[in-house]
Amino acid sequence: MPGAVMHSGKWRIKPSGRLPIFLRFMINSSFTRENAHKAGIKTVLANRTYLHHMMYWPASEYNAFEDEIINHMKTDDGWFENYCQQELKKSEHLYQKGLELKKTDWSKKSNQEIVEIIGPLLQEYRELACPWYAQYSLDEYFEDIIEKKLLNYLKADDKNFRRYVLIFTDPKEMTEVAEERWKLTQIAKDIFDHNEDLDNLSGETISRLNDHLDKFAYINRGLATSKPYSFADIIERVKEMKQQVADGKVIDDLIYEASAGKIESEYRRALEQVKPKPDLQRVIDLARLHSYLRNRRVEAFFNADYGASFAYAEVAKRANFNQDWIMEISVPEMINFLKQGAALPDEAEMNIRFHDYAMIVRGAETRLITDLKEIKELENEYSVEVAETEEIHGRMACLGGIIKGRAKVCLDKEEIYKVERGDILVAQYTTPDFVPAMEKAAAIVADQGGLSSHAAIVSRELGVPCVIATKNGTRVIKDNDLLEIDAQKGIVKIIKRA
Repeated sequence: MPGAVMHSGKWRIKPSGRLPIFLRFMINSSFTRENAHKAGIKTVLANRTYLHHMMYWPASEYNAFEDEIINHMKTDDGWFENYCQQELKKSEHLYQKGLELKKTDWSKKSNQEIVEIIGPLLQEYRELACPWYAQYSLDEYFEDIIEKKLLNYLKADDKNFRRYVLIFTDPKEMTEVAEERWKLTQIAKDIFDHNEDLDNLSGETISRLNDHLDKFAYINRGLATSKPYSFADIIERVKEMKQQVADGKVIDDLIYEASAGKIESEYRRALEQVKPKPDLQRVIDLARLHSYLRNRRVEAFFNADYGASFAYAEVAKRANFNQDWIMEISVPEMINFLKQGAALPDEAEMNIRFHDYAMIVRGAETRLITDLKEIKELENEYSVEVAETEEIHGRMACLGGIIKGRAKVCLDKEEIYKVERGDILVAQYTTPDFVPAMEKAAAIVADQGGLSSHAAIVSRELGVPCVIATKNGTRVIKDNDLLEIDAQKGIVKIIKRA
């Protein structure tokens, strides 16, 4: 089964998008024995190299980590339940911390006070990030075991087989990303029913949309990869819904498709058809819990980072530093400025970072590399072979028919502006800040992801066919290639190069 963390000789590798340096530095420094122990994990992923949007681990180290996680699941020793309970508790605490940080008047905080707030916050990040990679092994385990057990109820070629696998890995509760779209479609319905001009809305509607932004704006910021939703962003999404209605969609159907009721109804119907015995039902329950945890943890990170962004903006102001660049410094650089007044990188250094950088992690100690000569030397040891091909295979995360469209390759949120209605979004993976592009796309193709990944869950909520775990999709497919997707078999064909 294609996985998120692929095998490549002595390495395990994974596509890794353009996270800002500050957060990548924090995440890479989180894999300590102490943090792993808190998550009940013995194997520490303490060594890695980030180069050209790929993460490399020594295969021996990553394999041992993966074996440990899968062994817990096979022996059913209670680790998984404890893991989920702890991670959800940490996620909810971090989410609430984000709400507090958003309300803080940072201009009245001294540098030392900012350090005393940011330091513990980053440690919370690290403790939540350390067991993060367990989710990839768990995704593969649940997909595999559900498929095997479902064969006792249905034949593999049954038209509903894959659909039931997908339904049985949906989150057990509505995620906030799903709730945001559901509530926005309800506001859109009222706007359409009252024939309001989207460029001249009533005071009541403006107030509703501002309340919506107050709760959900953080989603679009991602992990500092973009800016939070603005009022103009929300209006653009409502205009997209209006165009869908003009093209024949019913707004009540859009509301239902975005609702928790739809997911719950499909789940109940699947249970009625399959009638799973207790062993399969238990696996389904655990898979749905994992899917919810995986997505809720991302929301917690996003919301906390959004709250902290106001502190980072204050740091930039005090350092007379470009506010848009502040997340491209390392954690030590920010802390050293706050503690000692150390200078932040100059414009020449920042321009080098924007062009390219690498990170080496050894024993959970992280080193940022911006020297182009040293990066070139790393290329001799770390590389990914990409075979020329016109056909890519992956796993279906949302079913459909045969879809044709122009590819738009988006390595990060900054590139999703390229996606127009009817295009095919091609990404390494998606995060909640990709939703505006996903809403427009005719289909989604992702290098990585399991059935509980963001791309998989949101594509099913939107009803947009999605192929995950293609491995090299973003490296084989180019912008504006004409693609044909078999959304039953997970086959992506390049039928005409741009």
